[in-house]
Amino acid sequence: MMKGERKPGATAVFRDHRGEAVADPKQYVQAWLRAHPGGRVYVGCDSKVRGSRVKYSTAICLWNIGKGVKEIYKNEVEKRPPDRYTRLWSEVTRAVEVADLLKGLTEITVHVDINSNPQYRSHQLYDASIGLITSMGFQGAGKPFSWAASCGAHKHCQ
Repeated sequence: MMKGERKPGATAVFRDHRGEAVADPKQYVQAWLRAHPGGRVYVGCDSKVRGSRVKYSTAICLWNIGKGVKEIYKNEVEKRPPDRYTRLWSEVTRAVEVADLLKGLTEITVHVDINSNPQYRSHQLYDASIGLITSMGFQGAGKPFSWAASCGAHKHCQ
């Protein structure tokens, strides 16, 4: 098994910057928001293909404006999807699922690793991704403004 790979049916665990398990991400974020009034919550997902497997990392980024970002994340390793668009769409749905878990705590922005520039292939999923995100009641952003996915989640799937 690859590091981060789960047994079928097992639930991935969120971890903090020390690698310690976060039992209840919603409770963790709620406590952080109480300690940091005015803080903002972002969710992003990124993936990395390794042979026949793909590692997805989903990060909850807690931005204490002017003081930095704290993250919790989860990694999931699965069989590689048949094409890049299926993999990218899986990133979007994973980020939205985590944002939905946090719904009601504060305004949440979902960042997707999909380019808003039509010159890039991933742009084909941009409108659908932002449409899904906003239809679920969240703010959405793609590249080049999606730092929670392209930086936050990215470093955990490398």
